[in-house]
Amino acid sequence: MKQIFQLVSIQLKEFYREPGILFWAFVFPIAMAGVLGLAFKNRGSEEVKIAVLENSYQIEELKKLLETEILSGEDKIQNKSDSSVHLPSLKVLVLSKEEAIRDLKRGKLNLLVERTAEGKIHFSFDPDNPNGQRDYLLILARIRSNQAGFEFQVQNLDSKGTRYIDYLVPGMVAMGIMNSCLWGVGWNLIEMRMKKLLRRMSATPMNKLYFLLSFFFTRLAVTIVESTILLTFTLLTFENSFEGSFGAAVLIFFAGNFSFACIGMFIGSRAASAQVGNGLVNAVTFPMMVLSGIFFSYQNFPEFVLPFIRNLPLTLVADSLRSIFIEGAGFATTLPAVFLLVGYGIVFLFVGGRIFRWS
Repeated sequence: MKQIFQLVSIQLKEFYREPGILFWAFVFPIAMAGVLGLAFKNRGSEEVKIAVLENSYQIEELKKLLETEILSGEDKIQNKSDSSVHLPSLKVLVLSKEEAIRDLKRGKLNLLVERTAEGKIHFSFDPDNPNGQRDYLLILARIRSNQAGFEFQVQNLDSKGTRYIDYLVPGMVAMGIMNSCLWGVGWNLIEMRMKKLLRRMSATPMNKLYFLLSFFFTRLAVTIVESTILLTFTLLTFENSFEGSFGAAVLIFFAGNFSFACIGMFIGSRAASAQVGNGLVNAVTFPMMVLSGIFFSYQNFPEFVLPFIRNLPLTLVADSLRSIFIEGAGFATTLPAVFLLVGYGIVFLFVGGRIFRWS
């Protein structure tokens, strides 16, 4: 037991003597919890957005019916301002069918509602989208709670571009680019530094900028193969939508690779231990995966953080690919994101090159 105690003591001392490890093990989780907690502290209940088609019969009456809270007993007609019922708040948007389909493709809403002259209420949503099912059940409960006698009809939105899989695949491609570049570039540089390979290479007449750029081209080749396999699988299996310009998709793909490869160079520019490198890469990838709407739309985040989220590198790539894949966007739509991604890449490449440590 004495030997075990001594060995444990040695390892604990090694752990506590590394400031970087202490930061990522203790300070970073607390900082993340504090920032996210403060950001969402006063958010209140989640807001559900639904689209009421503008050609609906007696649209004002329909809106009033939808906006009435679910209440029990004698207070069924009570106003929605009563906070005693803790259900998601509802925001009704009156849109044309084209506008509603566009917002549904962008993940801004999940359910379309229309009332016909015969008194039927039509619901349209993707049954494979959990948020669409939730919104449908919420609205159905509101209507049945406040007024009986309506007939309902559900239309499954399963055409290309309106399904959840069409929303998911471009996000998965963007996430693959980010993970491949940050781990493939940042982590490899840290590992080469730990093995003293960078010091040996710095003694050669090698051009240091070419050395860093070689990581970009290597990861580009890898992500092309990874994304081709993913897209081939989803195209053959789910026949996912691809409506826009192939050239624009290639352009945003290259810009995303360049941006994330340069961010990876910045991350790997100084760290010299596995624990610190692991923490640095996770500190970049984890927040972006949470915020950038890879699996679900980021439109439900508080309004004041949306401009920041929209300009994150992962959000730029995911949103641009989605607009190409399911909305038929071309070069003009994607060029602002391309310029911003290239700008991010140049800044991180310059700063990373200035602070790069070869030993």
